[in-house]
Amino acid sequence: MSKKPDALTHILSLDTATGEPCACLHAHGRAYLARLGDDQRARSIGLMPMLVDLLLQGGGTWAELQLLVFSHGPGSFTGLRIAAATLAGINSGLHLPLLHVSSLAVTARQALSDGPLWVLEDARAGEAFVGCYQQGIPVIPDRCMQWQHIARTLEAGNYVCHAQAPVALPGWRRLPLSIDRAEALSLQTRAECPAQAGLRELPVYPVPNYMQLSQAERNAYAG
Repeated sequence: MSKKPDALTHILSLDTATGEPCACLHAHGRAYLARLGDDQRARSIGLMPMLVDLLLQGGGTWAELQLLVFSHGPGSFTGLRIAAATLAGINSGLHLPLLHVSSLAVTARQALSDGPLWVLEDARAGEAFVGCYQQGIPVIPDRCMQWQHIARTLEAGNYVCHAQAPVALPGWRRLPLSIDRAEALSLQTRAECPAQAGLRELPVYPVPNYMQLSQAERNAYAG
């Protein structure tokens, strides 16, 4: 982590946007990683034990934490809702600033690509969550689009995703996810972590970013 005098030293991050919930703890100059596995049933009962174990690994306490980080979506509706409830419960007593980071930015980090990189995650119902990143920085804002609209309107390029695209994407090249999600979450946390002076601008309550298209938007695309 950064050695700047005003840098934060104790940060807890949580991501449940994809199939494998994970977390990371930055403490005492090190990063500690945890993964819950892809058993969907474990989400509701396994997140808190995972976070408690992380604190034990890092030799820290809840009281030492300076910042909570929420990978707030877009992604799994159930996963985001459970993560938000977990962090809200934790912060009901701690009242810590809470940083929201894009789950698509975390996915982009998994590819270890230096150039512009699309993230195309299947949102079901013919839709996709779309982002474009370069070294963790958004090139365009995250959005939800219909798959057929992506193929017609976006310039083809390198992309990453967790599931095979349900439509043909001529000219696009899928890159592998080279590192696991917990490590990518750690990298994105460090990239977006504010200095202590910026903490007062952050909220204390987690807000999921579900980002599904409205029915009016679906109708507009269909037309």
